Formats: sequence, structure tokens, C-alpha cells
Amino acid sequence: MEAQKEHSILVIEDNPSVNKLLEIFLFAEGYSVYKAYNGKEGLELFYKYLPDLVLSDIHMPNISGIELCAEIKSREEFRLIPVILLTGAKDIEKNISGIEAGADDFITKPVNRVLLSARIKRLLQTKMMNEKLDNSWSMLYSLAKIIEARDSYTEKHTIRVARLAQSLGAELGLPEEKLDILAQGGVLHDIGKVGIRDNILCKPGPLTKEEFDIMKTHTQIGYEICRGLKSLKDVADIIYSHHEKYDGSGYPQGLAKDEIPLLAHIISITDVYDALTSDRSYRKKLSFEEAARIIINEKGKSFDPDMVDIFINKVIE
Repeated sequence: MEAQKEHSILVIEDNPSVNKLLEIFLFAEGYSVYKAYNGKEGLELFYKYLPDLVLSDIHMPNISGIELCAEIKSREEFRLIPVILLTGAKDIEKNISGIEAGADDFITKPVNRVLLSARIKRLLQTKMMNEKLDNSWSMLYSLAKIIEARDSYTEKHTIRVARLAQSLGAELGLPEEKLDILAQGGVLHDIGKVGIRDNILCKPGPLTKEEFDIMKTHTQIGYEICRGLKSLKDVADIIYSHHEKYDGSGYPQGLAKDEIPLLAHIISITDVYDALTSDRSYRKKLSFEEAARIIINEKGKSFDPDMVDIFINKVIE
């Protein structure tokens, strides 16, 4: 049953009668349905149609449901496609293996149709929400790359800042989710420069006071771009505060010491270090040793002293 409907589901079940019952039920629920009777055929149909959700038995010839799930979830471009595994009541070990393979849910046989319907709706709603977030991130990442392209001297600066920030965050013992935020913050920290004119952004000499005041607005511009996305709230805080200084002399709020968000302070150190060790329109890059000396001299002024020690001794040593 392949009528064009809003969502499509691939059913992989080697029992013909169960397969047919699932097809009839799902079609009546408003889904397009593709059917396969073993794992090998299931994978072939998956790659052909790229369904919105996969409903697969665990115990099948050729390729098991767990192996099929692992294959799908191993590909970055398919990771948001939900996989529900049909299991027996005693399949505890199989369920654990399914979790490790990346399965999104389990339904015990015989299938409760009301439960199956609710689980499918929930997973499809989550998929659509995550796809919107992915699209937003992709759009902002592309915008960040466009901004770098405006100034050849800052090419790949954001990627290097992101990597250094993750390394410093790891040395500080931050959890994985914070390291992911640092990676995003590193890439997007200067996204507000999209609102800065080229004659200021790419000026080959020192900025005047008026020009520098305009340049400083990139933190507010970037914050406004990202703050509306719930998934980028912490990233927006990084963008807004990555030019604050430990002694309170930074901008835009003049925050000091612990008032500065930790992740923003991490980006601040790595941003300055990478800028010092890169060619810019107004100067040649400094050696690693020269840049390290400048960072050390800013202990207690621009940067937290303890964080500087870790950065110098653990990250760039």
C-alpha cells in the first residue's frame, strides 16, 4: 500500500499474516506502507524509499532487526529516522542489544494497536522537531562560513576556536553536552559580524573609537540571531559574552569574574589565542610562544588565572 500520504512507514516482518495485519492497520491510520519479509529486503526498500519510520521484527532471516537498526543508525544522514523493534516478552537481552544499536522504541508481541499508534505518532513528532532544529543549525553554520569568506584572514578561525574550546572544556572536566555547546559556540561566536560593514570588518589598520563601537555590536547582533532558537540558548549566551573580561573591562555588559558564563570565558581565551597565532589584515601572526606570553600576561585581567594555567599547560603545551 504505497498511496501518497503524509508519512511513510517501512514494515519488516517475516510472518506474512502479521505483516499483512500491520499493513492494514497502518494504512487505516493514514500512513503509506512499504513491506519487506526479511532484513536484506528491508534494507533494500529502506535505501530506495527512505521512509519516515521503520517498524521491524527482531528475529528475521538474513539480517536481524538489530543488525538492520545498527546499519541505519550508523549513517549520520539517517540518524533521525525512528526505528521501532518488535520483540518477544522474554527478549530482555535482545532489547539491550537493540538499545545499543540505536533503536528508538520497542513494542512487545502480540502488538497492542493503541500503544503502537501512540508510539509512532510520538516518534514522528520528535523527528519533525529535530529536523527543524537540524535545518536551523545548518542555516546558521552556512551563515558563519559566509562571514568568514568575507575576510580571507579569518578563514577556518571558527573551526579552530571550536576545537581549542572543546579541548579546554575537556581539561576542565565538562560533560559531553557542554563540549557540544562549546563546539557550536566556537563556530557561531562571530556570527553577529554579518551586520558589520566590510569597510570596518576588513579594515587593514586600527579602528577608530567610532568604528570599534560599531564592531562591538556584533555580540548583540549574534545574540539576537540565535536566542530565538531554544536549542541554541546556551550558544546565544556564549555569543553575547565572549568579549567580557575577568576584571570587568570587557563588553557588552562589563561582567567580571564568576559573572561571566563559563562557556563564554572558555571561548574568549581560545578566540584570542587563535587570533594572535593567525595572520590578520593589520598584522602578521605571532609565534605560539609569543601568543602564550600574551595570554599569561592577561591572567587576572582578561582571563581567569586558573583557566589560563590549564590552557597553557594542558591544551597548547
